[in-house]
Amino acid sequence: LHLAQAIFGVQNVTLSEFTHGPASQMEILLHGQPASKIFDVDSQLKAGQGLEDSRTTLASLPQGRSQISSASSSTEVSVILQEDDNLYKVLVGSDTSPVLFGWWPTSAKWTADELAERTTRCLPAVRPGHDLVALPQLPEVEELYGCWSKQHGLADWQAIWFAPRLESDTEESDHWKNPPEAACQEVFQKIPGDINMANLCFYPMYLVPGIKAIAESHGTQVLGDEAKHRLGALSSAKSWLHPHINLEKRGPSLRECGLECSGARGPRGYVASSTEELLHAFRTLQAEMPCGTRFVLKPSWASGGDGIIIDVTEEHLKDFVFPAEDGCTAILEELIEGLSELQSPTLYMIGSESCGALADQLLSSGGVVNDGNRWPSALPETMAQTCLAAARAVQKVWCLSSQWGLDFVIDRDGVPIIVDLNMGRPNGNFAVRLWESTFCQHLFMHTSSWLVPPGLKAKTLYMLLAEADLLWKAEALQGILIYQFLPGQVSSFVVASAASWAVVDKQLAKFKVMISNLEQIESSPKL
Repeated sequence: LHLAQAIFGVQNVTLSEFTHGPASQMEILLHGQPASKIFDVDSQLKAGQGLEDSRTTLASLPQGRSQISSASSSTEVSVILQEDDNLYKVLVGSDTSPVLFGWWPTSAKWTADELAERTTRCLPAVRPGHDLVALPQLPEVEELYGCWSKQHGLADWQAIWFAPRLESDTEESDHWKNPPEAACQEVFQKIPGDINMANLCFYPMYLVPGIKAIAESHGTQVLGDEAKHRLGALSSAKSWLHPHINLEKRGPSLRECGLECSGARGPRGYVASSTEELLHAFRTLQAEMPCGTRFVLKPSWASGGDGIIIDVTEEHLKDFVFPAEDGCTAILEELIEGLSELQSPTLYMIGSESCGALADQLLSSGGVVNDGNRWPSALPETMAQTCLAAARAVQKVWCLSSQWGLDFVIDRDGVPIIVDLNMGRPNGNFAVRLWESTFCQHLFMHTSSWLVPPGLKAKTLYMLLAEADLLWKAEALQGILIYQFLPGQVSSFVVASAASWAVVDKQLAKFKVMISNLEQIESSPKL
């Protein structure tokens, strides 16, 4: 009854009326399924139901964790955190300075969906009673923060609420003309008066000149690397993996950084700024590479697999359209032929230091779509060290001060190939890694996302997780974290345990059953 009221607004009906009778409302809702079975997760698991996956993958990784960075033993060991593992100390230089997280988009036009998704990415990183977080005054974000703060002990004063300034708004004042800077001004004006501004560190999602100037005018330290780097825009850092096909536009690239000494390498390829240059790059690579080599096209301005074309042909290239903005490039490179089961580790860095364990990416659609990460990696410790050496070779050139990352693919010879550089904003799971570093030991972590049914409420999901004994419990060091909840949108979650991968996978399977049931309810006729 609670569930139906919360999701569909059913009111003024008793539980008996709802669940009993020859044609009860619950039976109608569930197409005949008994009410007692609606969230009987264990019985459905025993029957093999609800295990089909639409986005996440139950990876069949080898069990074991004998090192912080890898899992290469048949015995799983909980690793105690050392002082150097506190990522706040690595990021800020201190584990006592409070951080103001302001992860809003940098675009001039904001939509509610984008604004809610970006700003809530940082929630796991906000330490109870310590840090601040800037959030938009959107109903779904307010409800999520209410649930999250209650579960994790955050106080009301830790959230600084700002006007959304959406593109759809009709406001014409100067207050609305530059949403990122206007929001920044508003947030700093609302910081509680007892906060020591000289001790506060501001961490924006994108460090652009206007945002930096506003923060520094209030006397705060600013974290991050500036969007415009001497080697090019950080958002297009993947272009640095290759030389430009046009000699007149060619600058430094990965080929000159001595990467091979690490045991890793970059893919063979070229950068192009026009369709004509792409065709030139295609013919050049065909001449340089062994017969039968396949190629992949990657727009340097895209992320998360958007716009990637695998097995690209000349016809694809002829039809490819560059954006009207200046400086847009695309990458044409060899398609790395991996092992039968694609292995794609990812490494998070803060400057030249590794940001926690090497992780395994969960890829689908032929390796184009990233469905999440699992760490520590199932790959051997030697692979983790090779990836770290490669990252440090890259860092010697870029000299970044804040968080960045690299993605690899293991080729058929077992060599890690750098296929992407993630710079210019906090990487997708960074807030979760910060959160993990506050505990006494490392956790087995599975991060992914799911499509939230449009009618579902955050408080309803939290209630269901708690009743199923799946909600995160700090005292047990295991459970599910719902740090994004955007109805009708793909939203992130975490399954974590200090015990073992087996515990993580069991909780994940139960959560998938719950998701399946919620989807069934959403698709049922409304009462």
